[in-house]
Amino acid sequence: MHFRFASRWTAILIATAVTLLAVGAYLSLPRSYILMATTTSTRDTGLLPYLLPRFTADTGIDVRYIAVGTGQALDAGRRGDADVVMVHAPSLEARFLADGDGLCRNEVMYNRFVVVGPAADPADVRDAQSAAGAFQRIHNASARFESRADTSGTHNKELQLWAAAGLDTSAFGAWYEKTEQGMGATLTIANERDAYTLSDDGTWYALEGNLPYLRILYRSGEPVEPVLRNQYSVIPVNPAAHSAVLAEEAVAFARWLVSPRGQSLIGAFTVNGHAIFTPNGAGAC
Repeated sequence: MHFRFASRWTAILIATAVTLLAVGAYLSLPRSYILMATTTSTRDTGLLPYLLPRFTADTGIDVRYIAVGTGQALDAGRRGDADVVMVHAPSLEARFLADGDGLCRNEVMYNRFVVVGPAADPADVRDAQSAAGAFQRIHNASARFESRADTSGTHNKELQLWAAAGLDTSAFGAWYEKTEQGMGATLTIANERDAYTLSDDGTWYALEGNLPYLRILYRSGEPVEPVLRNQYSVIPVNPAAHSAVLAEEAVAFARWLVSPRGQSLIGAFTVNGHAIFTPNGAGAC
């Protein structure tokens, strides 16, 4: 086991909580920027530092962001603490729109989920014929698994995969561990603890050089196994529900992402030689 003291992740959690509490105060002040609540994977892959300056150069609109789990990002939108959200949990997004908190939704891009784990692969995940089969093998072996457990899009997908394998996480033993942290931190913990986890492939490719004990053990072939398709969407917050949001600028951002310019930039983005996202822009914004 490659375990090191993880107090730095406690510090990350505290910093995230402080940031979220401060957001409402920022939005109450006059500002010349929009605030986006988004997922850790859009930050950890390097996409946002690559994409946002180009949007600002094209439009003159500055974008600042907080990177949290999808559930937390949508909650920020529900409170009116963000102008726009970019997330990856379609079922949660549908609820956000149905509740009147979202103005419209554009699909932007997708990547895929992969199962990573220790190189020795004690659960024989490499031999699985499906994602659900991979999860069944982990369960059968009681092999250590790190769950984000943070209501993120990845956590939501993980629960779908356990359910597809006919399993209920509430009945799991001590081998099933909850990090309550983002993707990068969870991958680091899995690396330190010889554990399996579910990751989006973009964050994996961005961080794999720092994860010497982990490997991708299950990934879909082509076409992508539907359950492993990781769709990202952008949703401006509804100004009818939250009057302080900068709706016009948020919609401009949503439209730019699905424009030929935005889609071309997303398609050209690479990390360590890997194309990370497949652009598929479409929607109602």
